Amino acid sequence: MTRSKKTGRPTLVDIASEKIRDRILDLTLAPGTQIDEAFLREQLGISRTPAREALSRLVTEGLVENARGFFVRPLDLRETAQFFDAYMIVERSSATLCRFANANLVDDLTTIQKKHRTSVSADAFLDITKHNADFHLRIARATENEFLYEYAIRIHNLARRLAFFVYAHESEDTAYFKDQQDSVVNEHDGMIDCIARADRPGLVAVTVDHAERLRTRIASHVAGSPREVFDNIVGVSAGKAREKAREKARVVAIEGGKL
Repeated sequence: MTRSKKTGRPTLVDIASEKIRDRILDLTLAPGTQIDEAFLREQLGISRTPAREALSRLVTEGLVENARGFFVRPLDLRETAQFFDAYMIVERSSATLCRFANANLVDDLTTIQKKHRTSVSADAFLDITKHNADFHLRIARATENEFLYEYAIRIHNLARRLAFFVYAHESEDTAYFKDQQDSVVNEHDGMIDCIARADRPGLVAVTVDHAERLRTRIASHVAGSPREVFDNIVGVSAGKAREKAREKARVVAIEGGKL
């Protein structure tokens, strides 16, 4: 969360952004849902002015779209397939360009990792996605490349939406879910170790493997989920042309190829 430069505390827009963002990420606000003023005021306790500024911010983050009103940005399988390529590029670039001497980098990552472990132990899915994103974005910020960092924010917002959905369904198999989460935590430890030792090839290798784990988990879930389950999250509309595009995108998502 950004903070006021004058007070060091979150502004009303910061608070509003986080509230709306969390409700999008935990699917309270489903893809395609219109975000109206009444909902913001009555359900989230947000007044009109900071709400509109927050929604505009979330448009730039890729979570909301403005089309004669604000709507939660829909997800579809075509976008998910494209996400895989973009996510891999962002993660590889962050590892390649990360400045190991960036101030407090290892300490910051270690602190985030502790929070991540606590969230994993509590099965707090929204917090898991937050701390995971914070971890990766801290490395992206250490590239000291604002263009890459801003794009990474957008990519990790989409990753959080997909991950929350997958976590909720993976958790039905307790042993599998625990194994996956433990592997993620261990891979984060490996990334911290590589940064501490200034091991660039090692960091790139573990980061790429780590990104591939997310791709595989999402693709496996898409492949194994009944159509109505995935339709519920992506908000797919009817139509033969759309159906053909969905099926093509389904194959791409599973195989990790390109449309």
